[in-house]
Amino acid sequence: MIQNEIKSCSSESQRPQGEIQSDTNMEVDDDDDIILPEMSDSEDDDSKLESRSKRTIVAALDLGTTYSGYAFSFTEDWPKVYTSFYRAEEFVAQKAPTVLLLHPNQSFYKFGFEAEREYAILSEDNKHQDYYFFNRLKSYFDPELSETVHVTNKSVIADENGKKCNAMEIFSIFIKHLADSVIEDAEKKLKQDGDIRDIRLSDIDFFITVPSYWDDTVRMLMIEAAKSIGIPKDQVKIVLESEAASIYCQYMHLDDFNEQAKESYRDKIIPGYKYMVIDLGGGTADLTVHERTTDNSMKYAVDPVVVRWGGAKVDAAYWQFCCDLFGKENMKQFKENHREDYLIFFRAFEVQKRAGPLAASENVYIRIPLALVEIIGGNEKIAAAISSSKYNGIVSFEKVSYKCKIPNTEYEKLFEETCENITTQLKKLLDDQDLNAIQVVLLVGGFADCYIIKNKIIQEIDTQRKKILIIPKEPSSAILKGAVYIGHTSKAVTLRISSYTFGIQNWPTFDSEKHPADRKTKVADQERCREVFVKFLSKGDKISPKHRKTFILEVLKPDEDKLECGIFMSSEKDPKFTDEKGVLKIGSVIIDLPKVDKGTAIEIEEEINILETEVRVTVTELQKFGEFQEVFDILSVEP
Repeated sequence: MIQNEIKSCSSESQRPQGEIQSDTNMEVDDDDDIILPEMSDSEDDDSKLESRSKRTIVAALDLGTTYSGYAFSFTEDWPKVYTSFYRAEEFVAQKAPTVLLLHPNQSFYKFGFEAEREYAILSEDNKHQDYYFFNRLKSYFDPELSETVHVTNKSVIADENGKKCNAMEIFSIFIKHLADSVIEDAEKKLKQDGDIRDIRLSDIDFFITVPSYWDDTVRMLMIEAAKSIGIPKDQVKIVLESEAASIYCQYMHLDDFNEQAKESYRDKIIPGYKYMVIDLGGGTADLTVHERTTDNSMKYAVDPVVVRWGGAKVDAAYWQFCCDLFGKENMKQFKENHREDYLIFFRAFEVQKRAGPLAASENVYIRIPLALVEIIGGNEKIAAAISSSKYNGIVSFEKVSYKCKIPNTEYEKLFEETCENITTQLKKLLDDQDLNAIQVVLLVGGFADCYIIKNKIIQEIDTQRKKILIIPKEPSSAILKGAVYIGHTSKAVTLRISSYTFGIQNWPTFDSEKHPADRKTKVADQERCREVFVKFLSKGDKISPKHRKTFILEVLKPDEDKLECGIFMSSEKDPKFTDEKGVLKIGSVIIDLPKVDKGTAIEIEEEINILETEVRVTVTELQKFGEFQEVFDILSVEP
């Protein structure tokens, strides 16, 4: 049983001095701003700055909802960032679909476009059942899409056919493939310059970009997954996508870009300067407003806005459109029995999204695959299906060319709801009186390549608002490049938001006015309230690297030989007791108590450090100054 009473606490690393406090202030930080990596204040050309990395390469890995990829640069020429490159039919991109195909023994087989194609072939030959096919891996940890409340190292995820695998092992395979691709590409680049050096994992600093809505435990899972394939913890860092976008905005003039970026942004970066980053991804649209402070760092001017509408919502609308035209059962049969044709068909839609309408036409033309034509029953049946649908008189079928003709106005309706949700939040930010000073808006992300959402945002940021909209040449790679820049230029490590409430157990004197009657118990002839949860960090608080808290506690049973000091966590912001539903015990430190005369008080000092992937607890018995320490891996805590 854990029995002790808090005498005082401190946010400092040293033991608190002076008067003993009866009340414990659990606030971590009174400042509401989240500080981002510091920016260079040098007037010199940034391209001449030396990299802060001590390794040969800095690489960024982006595990996106819809598409994933990597980027890297060498420390001796860090502004020159190389990005991944993938091709499938006529579709060329810097990222590949977030798709992983494993052998029946769960070893790596294919990734991205190759995984889609190989799985399609296996499906058509009915040989796919024993393989593992994971699509849009990132969505498994989206709190709005997943049933997983608390991620542990035993958490499982299911593939498309419901077969379950350990989540950490799957992400280890995913990260290893991207890391190996970085090494392969880096060696090719060196060889082109006559350098035949071998690149190893130990030569690379890795930065994994994650969304702001990811739970702390998911971020820890990524670090542990990287560690499991041989990347030490000191070589892998987690970077928020919004932070990477912010840093890209600072250094984008080093990219293959026009002079507008430098004139519109770089020369105006002074304290108080505000700018907005709109990151349009497959799963979400993240809108952040950053401001430069007097100490050359950046902070969020307002809380980041996450709009859960992205490119994937448009894909879903297109699927529904096809179901309305050709029948849901026909589309399901097309997807299940002719998967390769299905993939090509939907990739064509992806190309169309980016290409924009033909200048000489008021219509969009979509070629219908022969396999789908045959499923429906031929040309006449397709025409009849369209005539009986709600698109009768709007969409027509050209029998000779096997193409559907869709008016641009109707085609753009597929994007309408997604665009509306994103631009509504954008308008709210732009209309905020406190954000009038925003001068520049940077548009990045894979969905930013879509001409329809791009035009909607351009319309919203019109000339009357007097804002400059900057769209990089390759908006889909901006986050990756920003993460690489962070690895080379930033010595600051950002604060993050705690996903959990952390605390210790206390047995204070029973107070009938604030403690439930069933909590009253007697300890050493004194009435106590049992198992009270005392917070040292609340859910939603800002947490700095190596965040620490120190408590002084009095042992309630000094005549015993040992004392158990437990650490607890909860997904609730304000838990009351350590044994209530939802509170998890991270672990305990067992300390040896000294022998003392009867009536002699024993005090202990308990220091808790919240690290990137673990909690370190050091307990010092203050009679003889015996020290006891334990490190707890949060991923091992079972819900």
